[in-house]
Amino acid sequence: MTYLAEHLSSLRQEIADLQKMNTHYSNKSEHSPLEQSALETRTARLLQIKKELGNMRERPSDPKIWWERLHKSRIA
Repeated sequence: MTYLAEHLSSLRQEIADLQKMNTHYSNKSEHSPLEQSALETRTARLLQIKKELGNMRERPSDPKIWWERLHKSRIA
């Protein structure tokens, strides 16, 4: 599996885990300060993932970066 495919798979799993925790949180009517803080942390992480995925869509200005990654993944 290439680096990119592995990374996307890892992000998908992390998103699923965060969604599961958020569902558990929303099913409760009252939340402790710790639970509220954890929700904020999960929300921030989901925003980081969204930004990271957006950045992955943009190609770097130097095409050499793409060729080096492609070459390394084929060797590994």
